[in-house]
Amino acid sequence: MQIIHRLCTIPLVVLSFSFLLPSGLRGEGVTREEFVALLEASHPVFNKERLASDILAAERKGLRGVADWNLSSSLSYSHEEPTLALTGPERTDAWSFQAGVTKQLWGSGGQFSVTNVFTRSTSQIAPSPFLPAYPGTFHDNSLEVQYSHPLLKNRGGVLTRLPFTLKSYDIDVAGIEAEERIEDFLADALLRYLDWVYLEEQQRIARERLELSEKELVRTQRKYDAYLVDSTDVIRASDAVNIWKQNLGLIQSGLGAVRRELSVLLQEPRLGEREPHFDLYSLSMLPTLTEARQELVETSRILHVLRLRKEQLGVSGDGARHASRPDLSLVGAVALKNGDEAFAKAFEAKKTDAALGLQLQVPLENTSARADIERNRLQLLQIDYEADDVRLSLESSLASLHEQLVQLERVLALNREQIASAELRTREEMALYEKGRGDLTFVIMSRDSEEAARLTYAENAVNYQKLWVRYQALLDKLYEPVTFQ
Repeated sequence: MQIIHRLCTIPLVVLSFSFLLPSGLRGEGVTREEFVALLEASHPVFNKERLASDILAAERKGLRGVADWNLSSSLSYSHEEPTLALTGPERTDAWSFQAGVTKQLWGSGGQFSVTNVFTRSTSQIAPSPFLPAYPGTFHDNSLEVQYSHPLLKNRGGVLTRLPFTLKSYDIDVAGIEAEERIEDFLADALLRYLDWVYLEEQQRIARERLELSEKELVRTQRKYDAYLVDSTDVIRASDAVNIWKQNLGLIQSGLGAVRRELSVLLQEPRLGEREPHFDLYSLSMLPTLTEARQELVETSRILHVLRLRKEQLGVSGDGARHASRPDLSLVGAVALKNGDEAFAKAFEAKKTDAALGLQLQVPLENTSARADIERNRLQLLQIDYEADDVRLSLESSLASLHEQLVQLERVLALNREQIASAELRTREEMALYEKGRGDLTFVIMSRDSEEAARLTYAENAVNYQKLWVRYQALLDKLYEPVTFQ
């Protein structure tokens, strides 16, 4: 029996010494805020999701290319020999070079172009007294400026800017959806953090119970040595120590697994040397269900995405209606030109051409445009139904979470009462046992009952904290987003 006494005293001393270690030696506590900060700094999912809107923004920049200046040029050679040359040249060789720039105007939707055409022709004509002198070589140069302005279809450049405008909505939606995915990931990570907190609390409770069992075994051994109790009391106290050692081993096994998982998740190898710093038993201020529903409608990212999609469909519908209009354009052109045998004189703008007119193109059936308009109308109707469906689903989940949180608050209050009652019973059983009027079995049972109440309290508390994480995630308040470009 003395051997049992010595073996049980050693772990008690080691356990007591571990609680006396400075907090710096055991590692600083990891708060929930620090956990989130470490996760955001180390895990690639945050940067990956934030790039979603940047990629679409880069695509949107490319859509401005429709308004870029476009340069075109051509060089050609022609040789002509008429089948019957009575009054004209017998042969003509001509070189022609054309260069120009065109631009689609972003603001008006009109098209502006500047074109220069230079031609050098060489003709061979048989001499005749009946024909005036005809130059053998002739240079011709023309500079033309033309502008076409839409009056009905694409008026104000609506269709020119439409892809760019629609892509802007895609960028906003991508940013919001990225925030939602990040929040889902963060919620899962925080649930694992709460598992870590819960297992640490379980370990603390089990260690306290093991410490009490070891103290009781030492006390019982002393009483046995003094012939005050039977050997069965020593056996009972020893069994209690072994049981709680087993319980502690199981808890530490799960705790080690969670620590390793979070260490990899945070890319923090020394996480196992630290402890979570979180008040598992703190309760949050829960608003009324009516207030929560109002907040849900105002802050829900999913509903905001649907509102943006509806606005996008409205813009797309305006574009479809513009596309169904007749294509009426005002076209104006001015050309400065000249021709001469001398190369340099051909570039002297001595003559002017000008034109002004209307161009009209009317689709007789307009099948595609009418189909686009009808499709847009049906999509708007569909998204209204989808918004109602999503809102009802969110409100249903909110009502369920709200009710669970309310009920758990009441259960936690009962748990505290149960712990207080179990502590009182343990003190009474101990007092009876010390006076010799009680049995050690009842003392062990009351202590087990007390620790079971503490473990139940911890389990209900972690369930409450997990529900609160889901509640915050549902209201989109768990993750504070960065500003998306």
